Parts: sequence; C-alpha cells; structure tokens
Amino acid sequence: MIISSRQRQILEILLRKREVTVRDIAAETHVSPRTIHRELTWLEKRLEPFGLKLEKKAGSGLFLHGTSEQRTRLKQTLAKLKPVEYTAEERKIRILCTLLEATEPIKTLALAHELKVTPATVSHDLDALTDWLRSWGLSLIRRRGYGVEIAGPESSKRKAIRSLISEHLDESHWIPILKNTRPDVPDPLPDAASERLLRMIPRETLIKVDEELRAADGIFPTPLADSARIGMVIHLALAMERIAKGETVEMDPEDLEKLAGTPEYRLAREMARRLEGRFGHPVPPEEIGHVAMHLKGAKLGHSRYEPMEDSRAELTATAGKLITLCEKKLDADLSDDRSLLEGLVVHLEPAIHRMKRNMKIRNPLLPRIQKDYPNLFRVVREAARSVFPHLDVPDEEIGYLVMHFGSALERVAKKNRRLRILIVCSGGLGSSKLLASRIQSSVPEAEVLRNVSVFEIDDMDPGEYDLIVSTVPIPSRKPDEVLLMNPLPTDEDLEKIRRIAKERSFKIPCRIDKSPRIVRELDELQRVHSLLGHALDLMDRFFVTESSVRSGNLEEILRQACLLLEQKNILDSGKPVVTRLLEREKLGGLGIPDARLGLFHCRSDHVLHPSFSVHRLNDRVSVRSMDDGRVDIDKIVLMVCPASGPREVVELLSHISSLLIEPDTVHVLESEDESGIRKHFANRLYQFCTSDIHTGEERSS
Repeated sequence: MIISSRQRQILEILLRKREVTVRDIAAETHVSPRTIHRELTWLEKRLEPFGLKLEKKAGSGLFLHGTSEQRTRLKQTLAKLKPVEYTAEERKIRILCTLLEATEPIKTLALAHELKVTPATVSHDLDALTDWLRSWGLSLIRRRGYGVEIAGPESSKRKAIRSLISEHLDESHWIPILKNTRPDVPDPLPDAASERLLRMIPRETLIKVDEELRAADGIFPTPLADSARIGMVIHLALAMERIAKGETVEMDPEDLEKLAGTPEYRLAREMARRLEGRFGHPVPPEEIGHVAMHLKGAKLGHSRYEPMEDSRAELTATAGKLITLCEKKLDADLSDDRSLLEGLVVHLEPAIHRMKRNMKIRNPLLPRIQKDYPNLFRVVREAARSVFPHLDVPDEEIGYLVMHFGSALERVAKKNRRLRILIVCSGGLGSSKLLASRIQSSVPEAEVLRNVSVFEIDDMDPGEYDLIVSTVPIPSRKPDEVLLMNPLPTDEDLEKIRRIAKERSFKIPCRIDKSPRIVRELDELQRVHSLLGHALDLMDRFFVTESSVRSGNLEEILRQACLLLEQKNILDSGKPVVTRLLEREKLGGLGIPDARLGLFHCRSDHVLHPSFSVHRLNDRVSVRSMDDGRVDIDKIVLMVCPASGPREVVELLSHISSLLIEPDTVHVLESEDESGIRKHFANRLYQFCTSDIHTGEERSS
C-alpha cells in the first residue's frame, strides 16, 4: 500500500474517531475542505481491499463502515508503513503539483506537514522554485498569515503542468491507463514524483477523453502519431478538469478570429462538442482556440486532401534549403529523396508553430542521439540555425530532425553499398593481392574485404560478404556464392563481377560511404525506430483473457485461443495455427518450471500480425516442461508471428520469452491485474528497444 503522509493522517483520524466532519479533518491536517474531499475520493479505492467503506451520515459527518477485524487490519497496515522520505527534487515536484492544483492559498505549515519536513525546508524549496515559475510567466505569492499561491494566467499554469508531466512521465506511464478501461485505479508508481503527477489528472477523465478521441478518429485528415495522441489526451483531459473548477484560459480576440478559419479550429470545435456531451459542461470559444493551437503543434501528418506543393510552398522551400545545407556538410546527395522532403514538410509545420510560441516538446531519445550521433547532430543543428535565424531551435526539435536525415542517409548507404568480395587464392599472398588489385581498379561497384585461405572460409559468417572470388573450387559453398577465375582475371572475368553487381543492385558508392561510422550510426538509429514501432504494435494487440474450457483439454484450449485471435484479425484461419502449435509442443517442452506457465509459439503463413497474449485456464493442464519433466500449468502465453515476419519482431518476441523465467514477470502474471501486466511488459519492451541503441554498436564493431 503506497499512500502519502496526508492520506495516512486522514485514515488515522477516521480510525480514531467514530464520526468526523470534513471541516474537522481539514482543521487537523491544516488544509482546505476541498483538498480533503479530493483526498477522500482517492482513498475510497484504497479502502476496498480491506473491506471498508467510507460512508457519509447526514448531520454528523463521515465514518468508516466495516467490522472491527477489518479496521484492525487497516491499523496494522498503517503501522507497518515506513515514513515517506522525499528527495529534494520530489519535494519540489509535490509542492508545485499542490500549488498548481490549488484554487486558494496553501499554508506553509500544511506543506511542511505533508512532506514531513520543517517550514524552513519548505521555504527553501519555494525559493528554488521561483525562477522555474518565472520562466512560465508565473509568480509565487508568499505572505505571513495568508499562505502561498501561484499567480499568473491560466494558460501559463497549464503549460507549467504539462511541462512537469512531459519532463517526468513518458508514454510508458500513460499507455497502461489508456489501454485499460477497467474502473479500478492502478496502484501508484513507487516513484513519489511520478505518483503525484499521475494524480493531477483523474484516470476516469483520461479514459473518457481517450474514448471520445478514438471515436472521432475520422475527423482527422491522417491518424495521430502515438505520442501526439497521448499529448492530445493529456491536453484535453487537463482542460476539462480545469474548466470544471472554473479555471478557463483567455485569448486575444484577434488571435481567436484568425484561428477560427483554420482546419485546426474546426477539428477543435468538433472535439469540444463531443466533450461537452460527455462531461456535461460547456467549452468556451477561447478553450477551443487553445486546443486548435495545440493541434497546430501536434504531429498530425500530411493531409491526403491537400497537394503538398500547392498549399505548403513556403514550407517546401524551407525544407529544401535545410536539405541543401545538410547534404553539403554530409557529402551525400539527398536532393532526389522525395521521402525526406515530404517528411520534413510534415514535421516542420507543427515544429515552427511550437518554436514561435515557445511550446515545449519531449524527445525521449535525445540523450542517446546526442551521445551516439554527435557528427550528424552537429550538422543538422548548424543547418537549422541557419535556416531559422530568428527562432530558438531547441535540441529536442534537432533530435527529431536528425531522425529524418538519419533515415535518408541510411537509404543512401543501402542504395550505394558495394558488392562485398572475399578473395580465396591458393597461390599465396602475392597472387591474391594481384587478383584483389585488378578487381578493385576495374570494378568500382566492388569492394574487396580481405583475402582468406580455403581453410578459413567455413568459419566466416555469410552475412559479412556477398560473393567469394576463388582460384580453386570450394566444395562447401553453393555455386552462386563462388566465382572461379585466374589470379590474372580476364576482361570476361571482370565483366562477370560487374554483371553480378548489377543484378543485385549494387552501385558505385557516393562519398558518404567513406564515413563508415556515420553509416553504422544511422543503421542503429533506424533499427531502434523499427524496434519501437513493432513494440508499440505488439502492445496494441496484447490482451489477457480467461479460457472458458473446463475439460483441461490442451487442443481445445488452443482452439479457443486461436478462434479469439481470428476474431481479432490476428489470424486469417485458426485451425492450421492450432495444428502448428501442437506440432511445436511435440518437438520440445513448453512448460516453464516453477511458474505454472506454458509458452506456446509458432510462425505461420496464417498469421496476419505478430501478437502475444495471456490466457488463464480454468483447470490445470499437464505439459512437458523445458527441463524434460512435467509441469501443471494454469496459464498460457501465446505468441504467433508471420512466417516471414521482420527480424525485429522475432527479436522482441524472443525477448518476451526470456522475461517469462524472471521472478518479477512470474509474479506479475500471477496477479489478476491486467493493467499491471500490460504496464510490466510495456516498460520492459521500452527498456529493450532504447537500450539496443548502445548494444548495436557493439554488434557492428
């Protein structure tokens, strides 16, 4: 049980007094009755596991309804809780959250009591927060006998709240909430700062907004990127919470009039109409304008209804200038890369809007990009500063631009890769060097990697080369892998190499190929993006279900599971996949000892989309275990992948398999909390994908 010191104090008061009013609790804890009401709403969920219920009695106040044993169990749990000790950073975040949420001044003593520190420590923390608040156009008012409050425009307060959220919480914190619509509130994270930030926007509000946003998908010209969707949900949910408290934004009438004719305003107005119906209170025009500005800064993608050159000529010219500056520095021809141009145009429109209005954007990969790709980052930053001399281009935006150019340079590198050749020559080093020199000088498309002996060739990884040129036959190699020729190759021999290079689309390299580290870095950047995309797809399709089969018949259990995957459009036919799973089970044990878990997996042409899911069984089933014994399982993790699935998907599923033997994963899977299971796998996949950017360089070195 994880609760704040104030929540613990409230529970202790309720346990100590048979009946008590909200006003009495507020007086004893030195906060306002409104704050107590908010804390009680949260605590009602924490009381459910104890069988206790918070009830209100007209005329006398609140009391805890439950047996003496239930009350005793709660007392014992509270007694075992260790006092919360916050770090200085956690204290400041909690102070900011409290003050930004408050609609009235907060006593310094109340803040000190909540944080278990002295008023002098709180005063020191407030001093440290003054400059941060000033950067958002806010000021801190502190008066003896009055309390502490944050003063400033409502729009600035919301920017400050969103900045706190984006700085300390990433997608992995929000996905478990938005992907699970069960009414129970998940346990807060052990990180005190994260836990407090998540409480700023009620889970129910987030889910309602997300449901309306998904229902309105058709109103957007292109689908929202995942990060943009999460940002939009947070923006709208925060707005609805603040509007409900009577805190609304203001906007200059002229700015609002200019926005009113834009496509973004029309989208915002439609979203406002839907939210008004869902939450039951009106959304003022200024709020709609505020949402429209957020839409302009979101990654909406390029509209399929508008020709890019006609409607975005200025942006296209700006993107072209950025490309020209970068390609000169990178020594690579990017002028014909249509994908790069269109990608930059789509990105620059909201990016310029954000920069002009000093809107913050989060880039979780920025530290890794700066560390591992310094040359490319420097080039793009210099070009951006030249193209946007009057704008402050933050490193977060530079990081996203680096991703666009990284993908383009990777395409150049792949397109211009040379035919990699190994030389095998029985005549000695002199003969092999002569052969290599003749090939290298006569066939620009070819790159002779090195000379190897016929005895070394079987130890070589086939992925390291494209062709073997040998003066002697090599029985262990396929004919199309080996080209036989004399140490003094004829023109006909050399023409054969040119023809092979042409057939396999190997071309004369451009100058970028002279920078192998840049090429390797870009390859790893592309790989991480691919992994993250496939991981998001896997989590989108992940689910936990209860099997209704009671016979303990393994084939029937798998048949029902595959039927469900077929209904979810993951399989085009479940029957052949069941057969494949049973065949795989015969090849080796799939039961995980000490986990009561069976890992069933296969690759098949009948799999439309890779997927993994958890299926809880009604009756235990005995299966062969991975150590060749037997194990009774009560749950199955089912993994399916297309027969020709991408390498990254196979790696992700393999990583998930390795997680299943870890104690923390076993413990999570034994729980009934689907949200917790989803959060566990989402976090572990995110760690795997982002850490891969470091291990990739080791693989290539």
